[in-house]
Amino acid sequence: MRQCLIAVLLVVAAPSPQPATEPIVRIGLTQNAATVTIRSESAFSVEHRSTRAATFTTVLALDPAATGPLKKADLQYRVSVDVDGETILVLPAGAHIRIEPSGAPLEIETRAYRGAIEVSGNTRRTLTVVNELPLEEYLRGVVPNELSPTTFGQIEALKAQAVAARTYIERNLGQFRDEGYDICASDACQVYFGVRTEDPLSTQAAAETRGIVATYDGKPINALYSSTCGGRTEDAENIFREKIPYLVSTSCEYKHPAPLPFSTSRSIADWKTGVLAVARVTTFADAARFMGLPDRGEPASTTDLAALAGFVRQTFYPSVVTASDLSFLNDQGILPVTGPAAASDVLFRLVDRKGAFEWQQGVLTSSDGTKMRLLVNGQPKEFTLAPDALIYQRIGDERLPMTAGSWIGGELIDFRAESGTIGMLVYRINFANPAADRYSRLAIWQIHKTAAELDAAFKPLAIGDFTDMRIVQRGPSERAVETEVVGSRSRRTVPALRLRTLLGLRDSLFSYDIERNARGTVLGMTFYGRGWGHGVGMCQVGAYGMALDGATYEEILKKYYKGIELKKLY
Repeated sequence: MRQCLIAVLLVVAAPSPQPATEPIVRIGLTQNAATVTIRSESAFSVEHRSTRAATFTTVLALDPAATGPLKKADLQYRVSVDVDGETILVLPAGAHIRIEPSGAPLEIETRAYRGAIEVSGNTRRTLTVVNELPLEEYLRGVVPNELSPTTFGQIEALKAQAVAARTYIERNLGQFRDEGYDICASDACQVYFGVRTEDPLSTQAAAETRGIVATYDGKPINALYSSTCGGRTEDAENIFREKIPYLVSTSCEYKHPAPLPFSTSRSIADWKTGVLAVARVTTFADAARFMGLPDRGEPASTTDLAALAGFVRQTFYPSVVTASDLSFLNDQGILPVTGPAAASDVLFRLVDRKGAFEWQQGVLTSSDGTKMRLLVNGQPKEFTLAPDALIYQRIGDERLPMTAGSWIGGELIDFRAESGTIGMLVYRINFANPAADRYSRLAIWQIHKTAAELDAAFKPLAIGDFTDMRIVQRGPSERAVETEVVGSRSRRTVPALRLRTLLGLRDSLFSYDIERNARGTVLGMTFYGRGWGHGVGMCQVGAYGMALDGATYEEILKKYYKGIELKKLY
């Protein structure tokens, strides 16, 4: 009984485990600066001297103890510090000069940073600049730069990004310890731009997930992520040559998208006629008015090309001096070289070539049939779809008139809007259907390479002139895992990341056509691809798409990182 009582007392008396404290992180802002200037609105201290600006430079100095003829060994690298343009300090090359903020962030060039800045010389005879601050303050300058809260303003997606970014640095603390910092500030690690890029929504996302990381077997995971996965992520071992149980291929889908129906009361079969109808242009006088030019009436003739050219050039290109008006308008694609010129064709070309129609382009995120939300130049904007708007579906170079149909979101739309109302639009079918990353403009892409560009790209392989290429192995996402590149002298098998780097492709998820002449000589290649990035781990735009469909940040993370648990560290 006494032994049991002692055991109970011991259990009661045992202290509860204390939560971990928030780490202090060191971010390498630059590792090879010849000179760096630090400023602040509030005075700070450099080697006990108060200043608002200090410029650090590596210099070659003469050893003050040197005597007799000058020897190479008498010259030594030092770090000079110009304080307020008045005092110059000369410090040992290995000195670590730490600057603490005093009431205002410390600034380097156009950026400002929370926390302290440390400057030191390195073995490369340049300067290493490190920003030291608490991890949660660091995240405030990371999350909005990795997933834009303006373009992708869904709080659950931003929370998922915050957890992924927090997990990444927890996992990689000390990665660059030999250089004097934990991780870098570029996309080689995580993009970190400091205070001036902070955003209230992404700051909220970091605050509401404070201390939470993704774990596997109780340890923070290597939380890799990329912009757009093209519909499916890839196994880590196929890209990075390392098998990781939680970084396996998964479909980038959450819910099958509900159709977003649209309809209109008007249809014009020929889209060029539709453009003129929306612009209310039927005459040359109308076209001049539409472009804000003086009305010079109508041409005397549309059959006499020389006379018509003179009228068009003087009316629509009044400041252009030409040797031949007709040749100029031929070059502009306004008038044909020979044959008749239909007035409607000329009017359309004028409106089109001079950019007067003011097309805009956006990615559809939602629509109720009347109100449409589009991402335009990365900014979410809302428009009203006119009840008689002209709607066309683009297939190749054809534009088919539509009076009714449905979208799913993610369609790329060219449109004309006046006072927030869309009077005409042309949309492309969303071939990324129903992937959650369909809202990315890079869900589908196409790139052409000439023969000369291919030879230059493959020069590091030392295979001679490029002659052929063959995909040897594709992964579960259909990414090219192993590719054989054939040259005039030899052939090489190239892994996914290397091939993508050599060719400058957005992703390894692609198909291709090789163009050859009648003799079989390579003229070029066209790559048809999906996605942007390495395609492993969390798909950032996919996270946004899932959040739009109602997913929580935990659901998003567990979708892309298999078998993980979320754990609050502090």
